[in-house]
Amino acid sequence: MINVDFECEILRASRNRLLQLIVTNHNEILFKIPAGFNNNIIWQIGHCITSQQRHIYMRSGLPMHISEEFMESFKIGSSPRSWKINPDVKEVKHLLVETVNQLESDLKSGVFINYQPFDLPIGFRVKNHIEALQAANYHEAEHCGIILTYLKLLAKG
Repeated sequence: MINVDFECEILRASRNRLLQLIVTNHNEILFKIPAGFNNNIIWQIGHCITSQQRHIYMRSGLPMHISEEFMESFKIGSSPRSWKINPDVKEVKHLLVETVNQLESDLKSGVFINYQPFDLPIGFRVKNHIEALQAANYHEAEHCGIILTYLKLLAKG
């Protein structure tokens, strides 16, 4: 049996770590794209938020708790190179926390009824909102690793 509360704890711990990375680094570092890469740290973090919202809410037929503009800035295939203006770091920080609070509330209230399954590029099918939460945790761990790599590269340069 899946422990949904534990999955939310993992997501919250991941988000708190990302929040600390924002707080402890200057905007110059957060917005710099390391040589050989397409995105920056803020994109990586915003992408985690966007993916979680798309995979859990949008696929459940529910409204996402991010703006269309936010989603467009951070969806797969987007890049900071196409941004007309830089995203607001305060909004990113707020959404890191608030989207987890909202998810926990929505899980308790039972709003997730329908789900449109989809296949992840890593080779498995997500069939419901709980599996989407588990996949989000895996996905965010991948992006945390990328962010830590960026930080090491940017510290050298």
